[in-house]
Amino acid sequence: MSSINKRLSLRVPANVIYRGLKDTRLEQLFPEFFTGVTRRLTNSNNGTNSELQFTTTTYDSQIQIKEIFKLEVLQSNSTEVLYSTSINIANDPVVESIVYTHVSNILYSLLMLETGYVNGLMEKQENINYEAKKCS
Repeated sequence: MSSINKRLSLRVPANVIYRGLKDTRLEQLFPEFFTGVTRRLTNSNNGTNSELQFTTTTYDSQIQIKEIFKLEVLQSNSTEVLYSTSINIANDPVVESIVYTHVSNILYSLLMLETGYVNGLMEKQENINYEAKKCS
């Protein structure tokens, strides 16, 4: 396994995705799930088209996952995420399974971020419409 590259188009502004990827509250709230794993932000570019690079290592540095997220603004509330990941171990089915699970969790999290963002916008619009009807 050399690398995995995925592309997602999300109806979320790039700055929301950027902040979500950098968020470390999960590691702080549930450290028992991150025992022996270190996730370090190695490079960050917070511009209109942002890029984040993470290095995730196990406690003995046996497994090292490098991830790059490139965020490209498509429209005002739409962003394309180019996600690349690579590991330092090749041809190990156990490690590959771990990495595939990790990648699917990252992609699932991005899709859930979009779902929450879109549902929040719809709820906000419904509240505005309700208040407008009430006033008229």
